[in-house]
Amino acid sequence: MRVHHLVLRSPDPAALAVFYTGALGLPERRRADDAEGLFSVWLDIGETILMIERGQRRSRDEGWDGLFVTAAAGSGEGWLTSWAGVGIAAEGRTTYTLYARDPDGNRFGVSSFPQGLF
Repeated sequence: MRVHHLVLRSPDPAALAVFYTGALGLPERRRADDAEGLFSVWLDIGETILMIERGQRRSRDEGWDGLFVTAAAGSGEGWLTSWAGVGIAAEGRTTYTLYARDPDGNRFGVSSFPQGLF
């Protein structure tokens, strides 16, 4: 069994997709429209799809606490440099995980375990 997809709600799916393409290098898989225009953008996360759908974000008490992707051990400084290049400031870090916020306020990051990111 594996995770098929995750859903993030955003008032602007296109802008959030551009953010995740730049921040994490996630390639775009497809877009879907409805009568109101762009409804969703799908991004590949390995074998899982990140579906960014038009809608209002839920409160932190109602949903997930973040999107974290696997990164190579020891790559933390490289991620900091990459993020700085696209205007992302890290919000926090541990030995294993680097944290930030997307434009809609969702927490995301990269993580390496058992070998550390830093």
